[in-house]
Amino acid sequence: MKKLILALAIGVISTAAVAEKPLTFSKGSPAVIGTSPDYVHHESSSQINNTNQFSIALGYAGSKLGSDEFLGTESFDGLFVNAAYQVHPKASLWAEYIFQSSDIDYNQFAFGYKYKFLESAKLYSAASLGLGYSWLDESETDPDFGRVSVELEYFTIPAALEVGYKVSPQVDMFGAFGYQWMFNRDAKVCFEGECVAGNADELDLNGVTYKAGIRYHF
Repeated sequence: MKKLILALAIGVISTAAVAEKPLTFSKGSPAVIGTSPDYVHHESSSQINNTNQFSIALGYAGSKLGSDEFLGTESFDGLFVNAAYQVHPKASLWAEYIFQSSDIDYNQFAFGYKYKFLESAKLYSAASLGLGYSWLDESETDPDFGRVSVELEYFTIPAALEVGYKVSPQVDMFGAFGYQWMFNRDAKVCFEGECVAGNADELDLNGVTYKAGIRYHF
């Protein structure tokens, strides 16, 4: 990621130099009389599971992010923590924090909505969409610019498809694959004591995301 960050920094600095001014830059049917005991037992378990409105998940989070303006894609690896509240048998609201790194630290906080569109006794599939805030910072010594530090802040839109296996009524194991768009809201570049601040579309990032984790319902 250092090469990408330095490319972004150099691009911002070059723009500032030309401008010579600050940048502006699922729930089952009720049991029916005459149904078998096994069916009634299955429905009771489902109803009990639906009472678990809160859940917490954690695990591995990775991403491959790049810039349309400055060529290059970098991989990030890290961890995530997700908390959710079930508002419907098939829907939930969630909040999530992600920490990743690839020579630099990348942080993200987001909240959103998830909907289970397929579900059986043991498997489920769900889609989620969220809004978030991300920030990155890095410092590096460059032969041409000396000591360069970069701070970038983003408005983020993450979307994902999740597939899970129900180990028990309280525990899920799952994996997710998604995509996110990151729109630059603030950028600060400092070199040799001089700083330039602003925001620019050229600093936007986007890329794929993937997760593997475990969720506990309580």
